[in-house]
Amino acid sequence: MKNGRDTGLNYWKLNYRGKFIRTLWMIPIGIIAIILLYIADAPIQITIILSVLIFVSTIVQLIYTYVKLKNESNSE
Repeated sequence: MKNGRDTGLNYWKLNYRGKFIRTLWMIPIGIIAIILLYIADAPIQITIILSVLIFVSTIVQLIYTYVKLKNESNSE
């Protein structure tokens, strides 16, 4: 993705550095979403499942974009 950009609104046109930064910015939003699930008195099973899903997907996305970022910077 050599021709990508670091900033912008279109996620698909970002390079992996921009995607990694965008993923880092999503961590507080995920934390807020988990807190709101607990505050909303949702059923505990749903709350736990969604909390784990948000946490795991964020960690996997961070690892994936970090590895791609390192590969992208090594290839240049």
